[in-house]
Order: sequence, then structure tokens, then C-alpha cells
Amino acid sequence: MDDPSGWSLTESDPQVFSELLRNLGVTGLQVDDLYSLDESTLSTLKPIHALIFLFKYVGGDVEAQGVEVDPLEAGVWFANQVIHNSCGTLAALNAVMNIPGATSSYAGESIGLGPELENLRDFGAGMGSMDLGHVVASSDTIREVHNSFSKTSPFSMDQSLFSDKEKEDAYHFVAYLPVNGVLYELDGLRSSPLMHAAVEDDWLEQARETIQARIETYPPGSVMFNLLAVRSAAIPRLERLIADPATPATERLQMQDQLEHERAKAERGKFENALRRHNMLPLVLGLFEALNGSKVKTAAIDQARAKGKEKREREKANKGAE
Repeated sequence: MDDPSGWSLTESDPQVFSELLRNLGVTGLQVDDLYSLDESTLSTLKPIHALIFLFKYVGGDVEAQGVEVDPLEAGVWFANQVIHNSCGTLAALNAVMNIPGATSSYAGESIGLGPELENLRDFGAGMGSMDLGHVVASSDTIREVHNSFSKTSPFSMDQSLFSDKEKEDAYHFVAYLPVNGVLYELDGLRSSPLMHAAVEDDWLEQARETIQARIETYPPGSVMFNLLAVRSAAIPRLERLIADPATPATERLQMQDQLEHERAKAERGKFENALRRHNMLPLVLGLFEALNGSKVKTAAIDQARAKGKEKREREKANKGAE
């Protein structure tokens, strides 16, 4: 880990966020990519409880599109970002800490925070956003879960040695969700939540307009964004509906396809997250060492040289023909 803060960068991947929430103890939720904000796309993922928006952070004074409110007065759980690289986890926390819990008689469909985050909520009751940010930053459990997706590296790069042009662009995560009938934008780098508008049944319509307005502040054609949906866990609900005799046969077939897709996605996510945790450099170096002086290496080099010689002769012949 290169950053002196002790917090690694968070990849904007739904499987990373889904496992992050599970490892923090959250139940009944998963995170999925959103490739479009149109109604047909959103309807396939409902119920959606929150959106996590990733955008290129340009710095400077950006005019707020909403109205800043006191989180304690508004009944919004909101923590400031006080540690570098923690914005992804913080956006997820600012989202799930405001999603109402729901008890279901069906296995896997209850929505809850789990002991760790319930303790955080109880301990931080009545605290301001900056104090909550420090509580989050000082949590060993949250930091360890956050860092569990970063691979170890034998190299440490001093970022101060790079020029501004050589440094990577900075990206930032914020959360959008309804709380007490109002759409809020929760950005840990702002002092307070931004209140956008009152919402009724479908809060996503207002969220779509708000996020689209945010995107339009960037140059046309910009692709510096990513959007994630925090939704109810799909597999338990699909399994229940498929097993329900009252489900029509045609719908059951569609649900079976969806269930297979969700299971495959979950398995692929486990594999990809496992790869994220492992540094493959020692393996690559070991392979090179094993190949050194071997017949396999010699044959590969001879083959590459032969292809190169053939290509040069062909190019020379073509020039002579001209």
C-alpha cells in the first residue's frame, strides 16, 4: 500500500462494494452497475435504495445544485471524509446507514446493518458530521475491510516524486438516496448533506434529473463517470418466487434465467475479488526464472527471431518491387 493514510484506493466495481457491505455485516443488499438512467434499465433492478456516483474530481469551488442542511435536524446520518482514499467506503456507509431496515419472514430478504454498523450508529448518535468522519476513520474493522481488496506490493512509489501530469486523475464517490421523503446528495467532502427535492413514490426520477444535470457540467462526450445501484438482494427473492406455485410459468422461466445470471455474476465476483487480493508479480518472476535457460525459452526466442527475419525480408522485397 503506497498511501501514507493507510487506506487504499477503492475500485468502482459492484462486486467490490457488494462484498464490502457483506463483510461489514450488512444483509439483504447488493450493488450493481447502472449503464443507463432510463426507466427500462432501472425497472430491472428495483427496488433500488440508493445510488453511488463516481465522477472525476476537478477541485476548486463547484457551485452546489442543492441546499445544504444540518444533518442532525434533517435526520440524515452523514459523515465527512477525513482520510485520503476513503471516499468509496464512506459513500457506501453514508448510503446504507440511511436505508431503513426491513424484517422479512423470507430467508435472505431482511435488510439490516449488522452488529458493527449498528454499534457505529448508536455510538455516533448526536455527533456532527466531522466527528462521525473521525469515528469511521478510527475504526480498525472498517479500515481492514476497506483494505481487504488491495493487493500487497514489493514496491512503494513516493507520489511526491511525480509531476502533476504524471499523477493519476482523482475520482470521487458520492451517494444519492431518499431520506424522510427528500432526495439528498451525500458528499463526504462537503460540510453538510445537499437537499435536492421532495420525492414521493419514485425517487429515482428526481435522482435521474439531478445526476444528469451534474454530468452536463462536464464537457460533451466526457466518460469520467460510473454509477452503482444499491438494491435489494436478488437471489433470495428469485429463489422464493420460482418455488412459489402461484408464479405463472412464463414468469418462472424468465426468473430462472435471471437467477442463473445472478449466480454466475456472484461466482465471477468472488473469483475477481480473490484476484484483487493477490499480487501476481512473484508468480510471474518465478515463471521467468524457471524458463531461464530452458528449452521452452530457447525455442520461443528462436521462433520470434525467425518471424522477425521473415518480416524484414518481406518488407525489403516489397520496397524492391516498388
